[in-house]
Amino acid sequence: MSPARVGVEDGAGQQPSHKAIDNGNLTIFKPKWLVLDDLNIDLISFVMVLATSTSILFFDLPARIAIPAAAALILPLRLFLPRPKTLQGLVLITGASSGIGAELSYIFAEKGHDLILVGRDEEQLEAVKNNVEKKYGKTVYTISTDLSLPGAAKQLYYHVTKEGFTVDVLVNGAALGGAGDTLEQPIELTERMTTLNCTSLAQLTQLFGRDMIKRGRGWMLQISSVGGWMASPGQNIYHATKHYVRSFSEALSIELRAYPGIVNTQLMPGPVHTQFVTRAHAKERFIMGASGAVEDPKAVATAGYNGLCKGKSMVFSSWNAAFTSLLMQVAPRSVRLTVASLMNAPLRGKARVKEPEKDQNVRGEDLKGRRGDEAE
Repeated sequence: MSPARVGVEDGAGQQPSHKAIDNGNLTIFKPKWLVLDDLNIDLISFVMVLATSTSILFFDLPARIAIPAAAALILPLRLFLPRPKTLQGLVLITGASSGIGAELSYIFAEKGHDLILVGRDEEQLEAVKNNVEKKYGKTVYTISTDLSLPGAAKQLYYHVTKEGFTVDVLVNGAALGGAGDTLEQPIELTERMTTLNCTSLAQLTQLFGRDMIKRGRGWMLQISSVGGWMASPGQNIYHATKHYVRSFSEALSIELRAYPGIVNTQLMPGPVHTQFVTRAHAKERFIMGASGAVEDPKAVATAGYNGLCKGKSMVFSSWNAAFTSLLMQVAPRSVRLTVASLMNAPLRGKARVKEPEKDQNVRGEDLKGRRGDEAE
């Protein structure tokens, strides 16, 4: 496949009026609750634990009877359901020129998928493409576009469909961050951050998701963040956008119960050692430079892929990420805000995270090295 550049003018149409939007906004609900997915399995587990504890404490039911009975119901559900499914078809990944997006490209290619890779850095996209083709022999189509511009998500969808591609797996991996005080940041950064992290993600999900519904098959992976569980002084706008992604993805997973065959998974990583850190000017923040909690992008990508295969609505990249999210739910608001503020405190040269690898050509050498190891 040949590379392509998508501009905001490609496939552009006249914007509908407010009157047209108001009159065309039909309210459609297709609720479906009796589905044995991971959310309902969690609900059943919680109810059983609560009922068992109540029976033992207040109704004198012997623990030797109540606990094995509850375990006999809960363990099979948690161990065997939902059943993993093999992903199929063409994969579109945004933010594929580096970090988690690039690592997911290699994972999907290794599993036998052809790819559409989307990103701003055309040179690095081509490097990822070359790595995939040399290592895994899969077909790759690259699209250089900036999804932080208004209308860019729709133009990307129009371009992909015009080229005749059928996207079976959508990975919303592109994101933009910015460390610093909110009122000191450029207005343009705020606009681009919210457009990319929120608007483009939702629009791509709607556009490609509708096509998946028509076919009765599809998978979507939303790359969110542990930051979605906390308000964060020093990363205010970025974490606010991840609040949006978390809420959007959680509710979408419930709505998709009405459409069997469509999976939506939200990946929740903590701080990850990628170029995102450099572009967000967060290299000298405590959480990156001194916390010891920075994760490897390959491990994060692997967790996301496995969660998608299992049909999980949410998957954490590590136990540390899961614990941080739990802490931010149960701690008092004053504690959450204080901890988040300290984690984003600038170290002012006293410590900083090691510069993340920015050249995917170097990553390609590592992939080729692993191939040699396997051959031995």
